[in-house]
Amino acid sequence: MIFMGYLICKECDGYYQLQEGEHPEDFDRCQCGGKLEYVEKIEDQKITDKITSALNIRRISGIIVGAVVILVSFYISSPDPYSSNFVYNNNISFYLWGAGGLAAAVIAGGNIRSGVSNGFYAACISGLLVIVTYYYLSNPIYQVESSLPDGIAFFLALCAVYLLVPSLFSIIGGLIASMSRKILIKLT
Repeated sequence: MIFMGYLICKECDGYYQLQEGEHPEDFDRCQCGGKLEYVEKIEDQKITDKITSALNIRRISGIIVGAVVILVSFYISSPDPYSSNFVYNNNISFYLWGAGGLAAAVIAGGNIRSGVSNGFYAACISGLLVIVTYYYLSNPIYQVESSLPDGIAFFLALCAVYLLVPSLFSIIGGLIASMSRKILIKLT
């Protein structure tokens, strides 16, 4: 008998289209560890919308939680580069940046690529929040009112400090979480 249907995960609402020669019995669990259910057609718009919205909600919530974890590092350590408690002088910041990426990847689920991107998005959101709220809205000392090139250079420097480096650690955290999940699923 030829199966050309879909396997839908009851846990994460993800789905997989069976390829020619594959059988539903060939798959016992989803990537997230949930049980799979075989359906012949997935054309029902309600099912498709449910799957899409569940995946998006999980991903968005994972990114938000990851961004909050990363923001904790900026709360614990001062975002002011002239402070003795600046984020780069405090090792806990590095751990929290990685933990933010790890949390985003664990909550959102998915493959390695999505785990890395979820960690990256969490770091970008938190970094932009710090740049906008601390430097441009609440602290008039840092507001550059001179020429446009100076303002762009200042913004690019802030992006390097608050986006680039935290993103690297967050990507590593997302990668660790995704690879760990993949290894654990293969072991079970």
